[in-house]
Amino acid sequence: MKKWMIPGIGAAAVVLVIAVVVLTSGGKADTGTPAGVTAAYLDAMKSGDYAKAYQYAGQEFDKEAYKNSAGFQKNVLAETYAQMEYEIGGEEIQDNKATVEVTVRNANYMELLDQAIYETLKQGGDDAYTEQVYLENLKKAEKKEETVLVNYRLEEGEWVFDGSNSLLQAAMLGYLRIPE
Repeated sequence: MKKWMIPGIGAAAVVLVIAVVVLTSGGKADTGTPAGVTAAYLDAMKSGDYAKAYQYAGQEFDKEAYKNSAGFQKNVLAETYAQMEYEIGGEEIQDNKATVEVTVRNANYMELLDQAIYETLKQGGDDAYTEQVYLENLKKAEKKEETVLVNYRLEEGEWVFDGSNSLLQAAMLGYLRIPE
């Protein structure tokens, strides 16, 4: 082996170790900042950890209500959130209030659900058929992009949602229509 290859192999090994650490770290966000809370919230929604997402939002997750929800609804929402993409933009903090700009891309949940229900009615299908049609359409649907502001308040040293942040929720499901 040539002497000049040894430093190259060592450098490649270091880069590989760093890449493995970054890729396996789970993308843990710094939840001490509003931008970090936003990223953690969106990651939890994408992964289906709704109880954790609600914690980041400063809200109580109703496990019983979720458990009693229709499986069809849980499945299509989980898949819709899972395919969501987002980018955290600027963060502004003034005293105990903050806003975070976030750009969200996702397919239009309402539009796809309407299409799946219509197809189910035409075919005389059931919920399983509707879910199948929805998921097929979701895979090939164009993602809509919206940029919204997420509002926070500082509560007992932690940043929590200030209000419902309904614009973020609508953007996450791809059906927000902000006039231009």
